[in-house]
Amino acid sequence: MKKAIFLKIALVLSVATMLLESCTSPRELVFANRQWHVSDYYGQIIDKDTTYRMTFGNVLIPDPLAIVSSADSVAKYPGMDRFLADILHTAHLDGAEILFYAPEQWTMFVKPKDNLSGIRPSSLTSPMSDEKTYTMWIYEDDQEEWTRKPDEMYTYTYVDKKNHRLVLVDSFDYGDTPIAQIFIIQATTRATDRMNVPYSIRYPFRKHMVHVEAVANGIEFRRALAISNYKIGQEQKLRMK
Repeated sequence: MKKAIFLKIALVLSVATMLLESCTSPRELVFANRQWHVSDYYGQIIDKDTTYRMTFGNVLIPDPLAIVSSADSVAKYPGMDRFLADILHTAHLDGAEILFYAPEQWTMFVKPKDNLSGIRPSSLTSPMSDEKTYTMWIYEDDQEEWTRKPDEMYTYTYVDKKNHRLVLVDSFDYGDTPIAQIFIIQATTRATDRMNVPYSIRYPFRKHMVHVEAVANGIEFRRALAISNYKIGQEQKLRMK
């Protein structure tokens, strides 16, 4: 009898362990599996069939640029799968199709499954097609359906204290395709050390308040990049016709 009870307890513990592991394991990542390269002509990152072109602004792009865009490339960095899955989960983008992640540029581009409909943004930028756009800040008492229009960009901001990271998501249309540009400021942690990613992924998160002006400048620069990538998407749309 005691042996039977012991076996039952062992079975229960085994099942519980498997359930816990399934809950804590990273969600499956979905990759577009596109091949990317940095164009000397454009100074931008472009996929093989030139469906997408993205700019990082007027900055030096490392050569070669580390690009995570497939299961094979994510496997080069131990723990990168969980890192990306955590970011997508934080940003309500579980299951989004990853175009690529460039850790040295702090930026990832994904195609959302449901275009983040119904989620209140932290700001709204419009009209995206004009030379001069305006940004309106959104507060908790602002009540709308929060369905983004094609000429608008919604920005979502997430402070992940547990993982020492700041995640900013700019949602806009690339041509006719909804896209999310994710800007990631990540502190050095044991997890990032194990990934052995390019150094510029690591940011002194604890010094944000000391270097608040520099951080603010980087965050605002990211908004300008999103607007530029929106306009490139419109150019690509016309080119494809």
